[in-house]
Amino acid sequence: MTVGDWKNWLNGLSQLDDFKLIQTRQEANIGACLRATQDSRQLPLAAADETLFIAIHGAWHNGHNYLESAHGMGARYFIVEEGAQVPELTDSDVLVASNPLLAWQDFARHWRGVCNIPTVGITGSNGKTTVKEWLMQLFAKDHNACGNPRSFNSQVGVPLALGDLLPEHDIAFIEAGISEPEEMKRHWHAIRPTLGILTHIGNAHVQNFDDVKALTREKIRLFNGCQWVVMPGQLDVAKQMLIEQDIEVKTWGEEEHDTLRVKSQVHSRGRSVAIAWNGLESIWQLPFTGEVGYRNAMTAALFALEWGLDEVHIRESLLHFQDLEHRMQRLQKSDGSWLISDAYTNDWDALQLAVQDLNRLPGQFKTAAIIGEIPGMDIEGARQVVSFIRSNEMDSVWLIGPAFQNLAGPDETALQSVEDALELLASNPMVFQGKNTLIKGARAAQFERLIPALMHRSHSARLELNLSALAQNLRAIRTFVREHARPATDLIAVIKASGYGTNGPAIARQLKFHGVSMLAVACTEEGVELRQHGIVSRIMVLNPEPSTFASLLQYRLEPCIHSLQQHRGFVEAWRQCGNQKPWPIHIKIDTGMHRLGFGHEEVSVLIALLKDPVTLVKTVFSHLASADRPEQDDATRRQIKRFESVAHALREIQPNIKTHLLNSSGLIRFPENSGDYVRVGIALFGVQPDGAQTLELQPVVRFHTVVSSLHDIPAGEGVGYGLEDAADHPRRVATLPLGYADGFPRNLSNGRGSVVVHGTFAPVVGKVCMDMVMVDVTNIPLAQEGDEVEVFGSEQRIEDFAANAGTIPYEILTRIPSRVQREQRGG
Repeated sequence: MTVGDWKNWLNGLSQLDDFKLIQTRQEANIGACLRATQDSRQLPLAAADETLFIAIHGAWHNGHNYLESAHGMGARYFIVEEGAQVPELTDSDVLVASNPLLAWQDFARHWRGVCNIPTVGITGSNGKTTVKEWLMQLFAKDHNACGNPRSFNSQVGVPLALGDLLPEHDIAFIEAGISEPEEMKRHWHAIRPTLGILTHIGNAHVQNFDDVKALTREKIRLFNGCQWVVMPGQLDVAKQMLIEQDIEVKTWGEEEHDTLRVKSQVHSRGRSVAIAWNGLESIWQLPFTGEVGYRNAMTAALFALEWGLDEVHIRESLLHFQDLEHRMQRLQKSDGSWLISDAYTNDWDALQLAVQDLNRLPGQFKTAAIIGEIPGMDIEGARQVVSFIRSNEMDSVWLIGPAFQNLAGPDETALQSVEDALELLASNPMVFQGKNTLIKGARAAQFERLIPALMHRSHSARLELNLSALAQNLRAIRTFVREHARPATDLIAVIKASGYGTNGPAIARQLKFHGVSMLAVACTEEGVELRQHGIVSRIMVLNPEPSTFASLLQYRLEPCIHSLQQHRGFVEAWRQCGNQKPWPIHIKIDTGMHRLGFGHEEVSVLIALLKDPVTLVKTVFSHLASADRPEQDDATRRQIKRFESVAHALREIQPNIKTHLLNSSGLIRFPENSGDYVRVGIALFGVQPDGAQTLELQPVVRFHTVVSSLHDIPAGEGVGYGLEDAADHPRRVATLPLGYADGFPRNLSNGRGSVVVHGTFAPVVGKVCMDMVMVDVTNIPLAQEGDEVEVFGSEQRIEDFAANAGTIPYEILTRIPSRVQREQRGG
């Protein structure tokens, strides 16, 4: 959009609009490109263009604090809030609005109308971004399509996305997400879609609505005035609502009335899907087995068919669909620095966002990047990319592609292709050592081939942490708490053992981002680690050793006190550190577990602690010994009764003291006894605390490796140490490069345990070795060396893996050593 479009919008505002132009720029360049942003950190990115800065007053920031800075970096068009303090902004347009965000959304509506192209509104509880990206892939061959960068589908993200529209685009895919009532009305006002896609209806954010039906009604407001809407066939409620509005609905499913009839079958390499549509029958192949990916692929494919794309093109494209959950990877290298791989898309917005991610990585490492050409980029675009990269002051930069060959400076390396980069890495493997590194290139160039050389992997076993799934589990737990626990019950997230052996700081950041205000760790060292990684949340230390009290005080941690002797030691440490203010502590009560805590009968002692001037008791808590065992419910109820008696006595003295008793299992089975907090730990990682499917949880941790070698074993011969586990038939056995030294339990030997290869369980053969495991792949004929193997994750639940090993998921997770590579995605 241009400055002229901004001026036209302003001229079209009526006296009835809640906006007022209080200052006008006299020498405006009407034909100049205008980029809009609410983030002053993005202003250098738009240096070649004019900039509209929208000052938004959010929960964590106030854009008005950056008006002067934005002006200093070149912004000359502003939307500010009525009543805000506005500094002198010379030579600028300044529009005052009661709500700057609404004004921005209305300007986005105006620009969408100027472009006047078919616009597809996409919404749903999940799958929006995947369906949008796959549609962009399907339409890329014959269409000039536009879509939201990444998952920019919020109230801010949608006007940002609409700002990228151009009149020369012939279709736009705009996803819209909501979490509150009335939000979709504002999305619709800006997007005004002509066609629609509903991906899914689930329980995300349902707590903010009367029920799922009310949530559904809010979502489909996006489709007002649409010619037709595509959706899965099982969304009956949404379908009926749209039909009642005289909107045509096109569905996919296995029923005769579905527009696209499908029948799928999972096999070792993915899925086969038999389809029938408008008299056409075909067989489609998907390169993945997962149900969610399958559903999203069918939704995208049906829209493409109904739009008029060639079925052969769709069928061939489906073969190359890539699970977007694996697109953006954040991998930790052996030296502690990070590698961000975003090798699926490369456009201007995606590049800017990826560099933002790079600059926000934790730690003190220098930064580096390997950047590929943006498709369709001319020489001026290449100069803009180089200028942008230089403005971020990276230590090492490789620019890959012919367009960069004459632009690289003395501190940059220009290469023709990824193959050239691989050769250079082979001769100089340490060039990116100790640097947070970004890989960014278009999908066709396969920049992901650089990852192994940059990671210096000596071990192919990997533990993957999915922070997006963690956020989803947090939402599911909050929904359950809101529906079943006492009113106003909050959460304490327990992330002992550095997030149960995964990545405590990364988990803490994700939880903080999603509003969890208090964390719990086992020992002082774990709390110190979080503080050293920049975690500022309140941190409760469940079992601090007296020798660590000085560190606990230094790093502002809150100790749990379980005895008078421990309390005296802490008070002495407090005095030696020269503190003046009372320190927050938490009191542990032993109500029957007999592990740690003041006796439940020691009420007089506890009352004395409440009156101590050195410490400020914030919470009193206990721990249920058998909340997950119904046969011991009498003992559990006895613990509950004892705890409530103590809590009542203490509240007589200190009414504002808070309580917490329940862990994840206790929350599921005794939610009425929740207190002010519940402590959730393993449930956040996707483990069902009661063994049933009470909560809609997703696996957060995935342990996987590869096939090292394959061997044909004659009938009657054993395998491994002791030549045990012989069979009366020939077998094909795969060797995996991990063993009990990597956390694969030895008691899963001789068929007790299994792994997943190509969607099929492969039982362990012979004894588990220190560094190797052998598995039977006789019934998996497509298995090859280098194929991925899941130990546990999405296909084999960690609960089942642990049960086969005769243990619990906690032990499995915390036994995986540091030599197993940690990877991270989402978040």
